[in-house]
Amino acid sequence: MANITEQDFTDLLQLGLKPIPLKWDIASKTVKSHCIAHSEITADNYNIDNFKTKVKSLQGVNGIGIKLFSPFGCVDFDLKNTEDKEVFTKWLKAVTSLDDEILSKICIETTRNAGFHVYIKYQGLKNKVSLAREKNGDEVIAIYTGGTLSYCDPTPGYEMYHNEWQDLQELTDDQFDVLVSTAVSFDKYESKNGGASKTILSAYPKDYESTCIQFDEGITEEAFELILNDMGLFFNPEYKNSPKDPWFKAYLRKGSKAKMSAKVYFKSKKVLIFSGSIQGYPHWADRVDADDHSWVLTPSKLIYYKNDKDWASTIEEIKMIGDSIGIEIVDPPEIILHPRPINDTDRLKVPMDIFSHEFQSIAQVTPFPNEMLAGAYLSALSVLIGNSAVFIASDGFFVKPIIFMAVVASPGSFKSPAAKVSLSHLSEIDHEYMNEYLSKNKEYKIELAEYKNQKKGEGIKEPEKPELKQIQIKDATIEMTIKILSTNTHGCINNSDELSGFLKRMNRYGDNDEAQKWLELYDGNPLTLQRIGRELDYVADPFCSIFGTIQPGVLAALSAKDNAHNGFFHRFLFVYPEPEKKLSFNSFTIPQTIKDNFKSLMQNVYKKDGDKSYYRFSEDALVVYQKWFDEKNVKYNAAESDDIKGIISKYQTYCLKFALILEIEHNPLRDKKIISLTSMENAIRLTEYFFANIHKAMKILSPNSPLDRLNDTQMKLYKSLPVSFSNATATEIAKKLNIKEATCRVYLVRWCKDEPILTSKGDQRNKTYSKIYE
Repeated sequence: MANITEQDFTDLLQLGLKPIPLKWDIASKTVKSHCIAHSEITADNYNIDNFKTKVKSLQGVNGIGIKLFSPFGCVDFDLKNTEDKEVFTKWLKAVTSLDDEILSKICIETTRNAGFHVYIKYQGLKNKVSLAREKNGDEVIAIYTGGTLSYCDPTPGYEMYHNEWQDLQELTDDQFDVLVSTAVSFDKYESKNGGASKTILSAYPKDYESTCIQFDEGITEEAFELILNDMGLFFNPEYKNSPKDPWFKAYLRKGSKAKMSAKVYFKSKKVLIFSGSIQGYPHWADRVDADDHSWVLTPSKLIYYKNDKDWASTIEEIKMIGDSIGIEIVDPPEIILHPRPINDTDRLKVPMDIFSHEFQSIAQVTPFPNEMLAGAYLSALSVLIGNSAVFIASDGFFVKPIIFMAVVASPGSFKSPAAKVSLSHLSEIDHEYMNEYLSKNKEYKIELAEYKNQKKGEGIKEPEKPELKQIQIKDATIEMTIKILSTNTHGCINNSDELSGFLKRMNRYGDNDEAQKWLELYDGNPLTLQRIGRELDYVADPFCSIFGTIQPGVLAALSAKDNAHNGFFHRFLFVYPEPEKKLSFNSFTIPQTIKDNFKSLMQNVYKKDGDKSYYRFSEDALVVYQKWFDEKNVKYNAAESDDIKGIISKYQTYCLKFALILEIEHNPLRDKKIISLTSMENAIRLTEYFFANIHKAMKILSPNSPLDRLNDTQMKLYKSLPVSFSNATATEIAKKLNIKEATCRVYLVRWCKDEPILTSKGDQRNKTYSKIYE
């Protein structure tokens, strides 16, 4: 076996590959040691210039692994998982017969388990995707990229037998389609969901759902065929179906050399596109996972994508085709929409119509109050956008969508269950982060053992312990929050099931340091934390929203002590619905289609990678905001209270944050970095809703008199009491108001303490009371 030298690695790095030196155990056919912590290697931090810094020694190295990043990938044939040991030979023969030029652009090696690696170069590669499985689900053919480590020649057991790394050339879209469609033809897996041959519900906007379903069910095969032909797909009579999947017809894109560009199921009216060269339509490679059916297209969806995702044009074409082939499409009952002014007269009701259809559908099928769902939903959108987008309101004025949200309601009012629904996608992201951490930590322990057991002179670098990323943090201290933000540059949200516990920590330090740091976090400015005996913590671009629930009785904690004067509670939004009777038990189920649509929206909004998006006003949006801003300034200038001035000022900025959130919610692709007139008008309506709620909260947060802190039940009792009275009189009056005697006695004791509204005389048995306020 030839010695592996530094030149071998240099040659591969010059090609753009990321080679990892290995120490391979020939007997066990497993790696003994990776000479560098390959979990730290990314597409950008390892190259020919820093190779010697990363790799201290090649002593004992007898193998290489390639960490695959796009455009490089590996089509892996795992023949141990199939009884058909000729799969690779059949695949290669089919590919060659369709386009023999492909062979000159790829390289092939045999593997330690008698399988094959086919290395390719194609810019469209994104992540690992399964191509063919056995009936039991065992994977036979898959494409690997996105950071996967692939052991390769000259590692013992691996031998390159067709071409070399330097022969790799970029595949065209057609050539990649040939590789993929040929591999997919060997797929034997029968999905538990039945694949596209079974019923997979396709989601449509509520306003168009009925029309689309009627069209999909009524369209003739001839009309369906014309739609396919119109997008360049034509039936391939030469394709031979597997006996296991005889229900589809293979269609080819015109001019393609592949075996199949799409599977068409005429019985269920579904299309699965496998070609990435049919522009504008979702295809196989766009799948998030095996359960993602967003690429399963109906006739209505084909027309929708043909019309550049314009539903108005789609419905117009659907009706035209329907008329031409005799489909009687019955329009749903007309819903008369009455345009509402920007400043809605009923500001205490959350304007649900400003949100996406996906969220409105969730709200319609759950029994929870709209206000509670909307408060948590806004918070979820805030952190999903995170640091990926900024609104440049004017030169030097950068607005991040950071929000501090408090849902105010009594115990048992379903605050937490409602929040759980709206925040569900955040929990899924954290679950993925946890799995990623556990995988990296397992790898870290192996690399740490190699580091500790290395022989003198091997030069293995101590691996770096992985950090757990989180998008939700629960009741975290400011220290823990800053630590998490240092590894999660996208941002996170402090989710407190009871905000009262979070607020109790605010004054842990005598100088109110914790509250001050949260004030800094609200603006998203660089954050520094230094404690005696600890290293300096610094986050250059922090993003952390707050969401929590709180009971009216403890709401005053938000403005307690220094928070009454530092503007802390001015930065909070309050969802404060009118108290209602406790809901009856309702065992509800959210339809899977609605769940899938909601999840898809949240996934599209969440951009954890890539460049930051910078948004600016459209001309119309700027005019509307300036007019509204100036109207609020009139109230600001007339106000004598610093609290009112502080709230108006902060909520004027919140309006900009809402505009950014709503713009991205309705256009998650971010193809236009402009705040539209609609988004601004809706942001103003939403801000007015929160203005109305802060007015309610202010009675508790900054009362004119202690009476303002009383809830409705307490106020009724207090006003019903005479100027002076005894215990017996108070309990008798309370009984008429359906207040228990014990509760009444608690009120009397409490009302004589702190900020009293009663005075008392005498011992406990003969005590009398007098009202301080009328």
